[in-house]
Amino acid sequence: MSNLLRDIRYALRLMRQAPGFTLAAVLALSLGIGATTALFSVVYAVLLRPLPFPEADRLLVLGADTVRPQAQRFSFFQFDAIAEQSTQFSSLTAYGNQLFNLTGEGDAEQVRGAVVEGAFFETFGIASLLGRTLTPEEREAPQVVLSQSLWQRLGGRRELVGRTLTLGGQPYTVVGVMPSAFQVPDARTLLWVNHASLPGAASSPARTLRSFHGFIVNGRLAPGATLASARAELATIAARLAQEFPDTQSQLRLSAVGYRDQLVGNVRLLLLVLLGAVALVLMIAAVNVAHLQLARAAGRAREFGIRVALGASRGQLVRQLLTESIILCLLGAGGGVLLAMWGTDLLLALGASALPRGHEVTVDGRVLLFAVAVALVTGVGVGLIPALQRSRLTPQAMLGHNATEVSRGRTHGGLVVAEVALALVLVIGAGLMLKSFWRLHQVEPGVDSEGVFVARLVLSPDRYQEPARIVGFYTALRERLAMRPEVASSGLSLSLPPGGDQRRTSFTWEGAPESNAPPSTLYVITTPGFLETLRVPLREGRTLAEADKASTEPVLVVSEAFVRQFLPGQEAVGRRVTFRAVGGQPEWRTIVGVVGDVAYSGFEQGLEPTVYVPQAQDPHPGGFLVVRAARGLEASKLASVVRSELRALDAGVPLAQADTLEAMLEAGLGQPRFRTVLLGTFGLLALVLAAVGIYGVMSYAVAQRSREMGIRMALGARREDVLRLVVGQSLRRVGLGVGVGLVGAVAARHLLEGFLHGVGGLDASVFVGVPALLTAVALAASWLPAHRAASADPADVLRRG
Repeated sequence: MSNLLRDIRYALRLMRQAPGFTLAAVLALSLGIGATTALFSVVYAVLLRPLPFPEADRLLVLGADTVRPQAQRFSFFQFDAIAEQSTQFSSLTAYGNQLFNLTGEGDAEQVRGAVVEGAFFETFGIASLLGRTLTPEEREAPQVVLSQSLWQRLGGRRELVGRTLTLGGQPYTVVGVMPSAFQVPDARTLLWVNHASLPGAASSPARTLRSFHGFIVNGRLAPGATLASARAELATIAARLAQEFPDTQSQLRLSAVGYRDQLVGNVRLLLLVLLGAVALVLMIAAVNVAHLQLARAAGRAREFGIRVALGASRGQLVRQLLTESIILCLLGAGGGVLLAMWGTDLLLALGASALPRGHEVTVDGRVLLFAVAVALVTGVGVGLIPALQRSRLTPQAMLGHNATEVSRGRTHGGLVVAEVALALVLVIGAGLMLKSFWRLHQVEPGVDSEGVFVARLVLSPDRYQEPARIVGFYTALRERLAMRPEVASSGLSLSLPPGGDQRRTSFTWEGAPESNAPPSTLYVITTPGFLETLRVPLREGRTLAEADKASTEPVLVVSEAFVRQFLPGQEAVGRRVTFRAVGGQPEWRTIVGVVGDVAYSGFEQGLEPTVYVPQAQDPHPGGFLVVRAARGLEASKLASVVRSELRALDAGVPLAQADTLEAMLEAGLGQPRFRTVLLGTFGLLALVLAAVGIYGVMSYAVAQRSREMGIRMALGARREDVLRLVVGQSLRRVGLGVGVGLVGAVAARHLLEGFLHGVGGLDASVFVGVPALLTAVALAASWLPAHRAASADPADVLRRG
C-alpha cells in the first residue's frame, strides 16, 4: 500500500508539471467516457433495469412467436376461448386503450385509460398504493383505479379513495391508486376500469362481433410451465379455433413472447448499435491518449533508464505507468460524469423520453459505477502499451539516443491505423443514417399540413349512444365552424398521420378469387370535408359528400395504393367492396372516388392501402378534428375558436391533444431524428478525434526526426522532398486504416439496414465519400507538421542536435 501511495503522489506531481499533457488527456477521456455514460444511462433504463413486476420473466404477451412493432390484438371471443382451454397460465388478462371524458372536476377533461378483462392486476402482480385493485368478481361494478399521477392532479388526498368520479357521463367509485411504476399499457394511462362496467358493454361490438380485434392479451405462466410449453399449447388452441370459426380465425397466429421483449421491441437493436458507436468514440479517445502516453514515455526515457539502473524492477516500472494512466482516466471519468448529466438531458430532449421506459432515464448509482468501471478498463488499456514497451528495454537502450525510434514509430503507426479504421466505421454509419434521414424527410405525407389545427374529441356514451346523435353533433360542430371567418374548412376522422389511431380490416372485392386469408386495408371513418381540409388530391370520381347518409347507398373512397395493389389496370370507380370485420353480415359498398396516398402509419412504414367510409354510415363517437385556418391566420390561433364553439354546443366534450398538424408530422420523425443526431454527433466527434490524433502523431514523428530532416536538407534535399516524405508516411498509414475500416464497415452494415429508409447498406456515395473525406482530413492534419519541418532552417536544426 505504501508503494501504491508513493506511485500516486509521484503521478500527481508529474501531472502538475505537465498541465498541457494532463488537460489534453483528461479532455479526450471526458468526451469519450461522458458520451458512453450518457448513452449507457438510456440503455440501462430501457433494456437492463428490472421491470417493476414480480417474476417479470414469467409474464408473456400472446400473439406471434417473434417481437413485432405492435402487439397482436385479439377479440373477447378468442380471449375467452384461450382462458377456458389453457392450463399453462396461472392468470390471463385482456386490455385495450380507451379515452374518457372526466367531468365534475372543473372543466371537462379528456383522460387516457384502459379497459380490462380477466385477472388484470393479478397477472401483473403489483399491489395498489392506496385502496385495492379491480377484481374479476366485480367486473360489472362501476369502479375505477387511478394512476398515482392522476390521483395527485386531483388533490392527492387519501380521502379520494371511496369518492365518485364521472367518466363518460357515468359515476365510478375510486377503489384504489396504483404506484407510479405501474404503467400498463403505457405511461400515458391514467386509470383502469373493467370493460363490463362500461355503459352498454354487453351489446357493444367488442362483445357481439367475433371480428372485433381490439385487445392485447397478457398471461402469467403457471408454476412449472415454460415459454416452450405455453407456445405448444397455444398452437393447439389456435388450430381448434381455426376449425371452429374459419371465417374469423383464418389470420390468427397464436404464440407468445416475453413481456420485456415485446416492450422494448426493435428499440433493443437500435440502442445496442448506438452503444457500440459510442464505444468506438471511447476507443478513439483512448488511442489518442495512448499516443500522448507513448510520446511522454519517450521523453522520460532517461528517467526510466536511471531508475532501472538503480535497481527498479520492470514490475515497478509497469505499475508506475499504469497508476499514472488510471489516475488520468479517473479524472476523465469525473469530467465524463458531469458531461453525462448534461448529455442525459440532451438525449431526453432529442427523443429518448419517447422510448419504452424512457421516463426512467437518469444518472444513478449504477450508471456512476459503470463510468468508474469504464475509466479503470480504459486506464489499464491506455497505460499498458507504453508500460510494456518501456519495461522490455535495457538501461542502455533507455539511455541511448534515438535507440528505440523504430519501435516507437511502429507502435504509433499501428495506433494511427486503428484510429482511422475505427473512425471510418463510425463515420460511414453516420453517413448512412444522415442520408436515410434526408430521404425520410423528403417523403411526402400526402397532406398539406400548413395552417391546419388538430384536436381530439370523444363523445360521452351516456349522451351519445344513438348513431343519429353522434352524426348530428359532428354535423352541427362543422356547421358552426364554417360560419366563423377564421375557419376555411373542417372535418373529422378516426385516423390521422403520422402513426395515429388506426383500424385495419379484412375485405374482399367483387370478382376477387376466393381466399382463406383475405387482404386487409386501413379503414378510416371520416366526415365530408376531411380530405378537402387536408388537401388530399382527388384522382378520380368524387370524395365523400353530405348526401352520403345512413339511408343512402353505402359508399367509400379508396387510395391510389389500394388501386395499385388490388385493382391494377382496372377501373376502380363503380367496383364494390365488402368488409368482413365491420359488421355481422357482409355489406357491399361502392367505390365512388380515388384519392392520393396518405402516410397514416408514419414516414418509415410507407403508404398503405386505405379506404375512407362516411361517418354517417358507420358512426364513431370519437376522432380527430382538423380545421384549416383562413388565409393569413396561424393554425395555433384556432384553439380558442374551436373551444368556444365546442362549449356552446356541449360543454361536457373536452378539446384534447390540441396541436398543429405540422407539429404532429415533425414529431413523427422523432425516433429517426434521435438515432441520426446521435450517430451523426458520434461520427463528427470520431472525425475530430482522428484528425487530432493524426496531427499529434505526425508532430511527434517530425520532432523525433528533425535531425534526420536537417541533414537531408543540408545535403541538398528540397522542401518538396521533405513534405513528400512526411505526408507520404502519414498517408500510407491512413490508407491501411481506410482499408481495414472499409472491411469493418461492410461487415457492420447489416446492423443498420433495418433503420435505413431509401438507402442501401452499401450505398456507393457514402462508401466512396466518407473514405475520401477522412483521407482529406488526414492529409490536412499531416501537412501542417510536415510544412513546419520543411520550413525549418537546416543549420538551426543541426545546432539543436
